[in-house]
Amino acid sequence: MLGSSDNKELSIDHVQVVAFYDGNTGDIRHVHTVTTVGKAKPVSKDQALAEAKEYASRHHKNIESFSIAFSNQAEHAYRPHKIDLKTMAFVPLNRDRTTGR
Repeated sequence: MLGSSDNKELSIDHVQVVAFYDGNTGDIRHVHTVTTVGKAKPVSKDQALAEAKEYASRHHKNIESFSIAFSNQAEHAYRPHKIDLKTMAFVPLNRDRTTGR
């Protein structure tokens, strides 16, 4: 329940993930997620991208040099991924939890 006092659970109806990545390596440098709950209208890709650029520019001075990938899978925002440059797909990274790599 997200801030609800009347015991109604909100459901996630749509997730829009915008990933800014290095076009040479596929390494994702910034991820922005827009989540639509309940019966709210999902944002368009253009709206999500505009918001993502605004937030990414606060952390990266060179966002225009990044390539952009979109996804509707929440997992792509919450687990480490990179972009496969041949297929343009999000690929999960297996990180060693003991070394952080």
